[in-house]
Amino acid sequence: MKQHARVRRTLAGLALAIGPILGLTAYTTVAHAADTYPDKPIRLVVPYPPGGNLDITTRAISTAMARILKQSIVVENLGGAGGTIGASNVARSAPDGYTLLSTTIVPLVVNPTLVPGTKVRLGDFEPAGMLAVVPSVLEVPARGKKNIKDFAGFITYAKAHPGELSVSHSGNGTTNHIAALLMQRDFGIQVTLVPYKGSGPALTDLLGGQVDAMVDQLTSSLPQIQSGSLNALAVTSAQRVPDLKQVPTVAEMGKQGFEMVTYSAIVAPKGTPLAIRQKLNDALAQAVADPSVQQQLALAGSQVVKSTIDQSVKIIAAEEAKLQPLITSGALKPE
Repeated sequence: MKQHARVRRTLAGLALAIGPILGLTAYTTVAHAADTYPDKPIRLVVPYPPGGNLDITTRAISTAMARILKQSIVVENLGGAGGTIGASNVARSAPDGYTLLSTTIVPLVVNPTLVPGTKVRLGDFEPAGMLAVVPSVLEVPARGKKNIKDFAGFITYAKAHPGELSVSHSGNGTTNHIAALLMQRDFGIQVTLVPYKGSGPALTDLLGGQVDAMVDQLTSSLPQIQSGSLNALAVTSAQRVPDLKQVPTVAEMGKQGFEMVTYSAIVAPKGTPLAIRQKLNDALAQAVADPSVQQQLALAGSQVVKSTIDQSVKIIAAEEAKLQPLITSGALKPE
């Protein structure tokens, strides 16, 4: 028994002696990984099909980041289930900075409510930094049947004819859908919201007169607005947008503080070391400061966003806070 006690004491002593060494080794390994990062190509997942605004934004900024980091960044489109498939793939990846997600904020907050079986959450990721921001726009056909010419006329008609105006958007749970819900709530109106699978078919029906109005991302509708086919009534950003300086914001029309825009960000699986995310943030800051990148995004109706990691956390938290009342009230629910 005495021999067993001596053995236990010896093992305990070894554990006390080795423990700090193991901890130091783990810390040194992480620090070394951050120092040499990135020493192999980075996989950047876009959870939507190619050609959309997020895909265009991601490719423009990641190309500049690759030059800065002196390492390849491979953009992979992994669409499906409203962004959930791509997001889930990244959430399950090693938190080492070599698999990242380029995403908008909304799907990670609302998909658990809207898509049955969705397990991936905003909390499964940590931000490296923001990419860009895109406002939405409330618009009507230039020669619409209801003869609505401005935002005040839209609200007046909607109040006089509850539920009669049909307002399309690009899909349940999208920023456009949420902006329409917020306008209904904040202006005390009732319209018939018509979801589509994407902006393309919704725009086609708007131009064809099948619906009365639409809330759409500016990137999709800007050409039709500039050509005169569509009449922009208001934008959902806090300030007027450079390409449509004559169009007021919703906030200017009587709802101070109204803002519902589409923020995009690069996020990493939870547990990715801060030092690695900081390297990515530094590269992001340089990339979005590049005039050629800013020009590419401006042509698509987007504006770059330069942010620290802490600022990114605050932006994401503020966007999530806007969505929670719509989720808890049941306004956002499965189709």
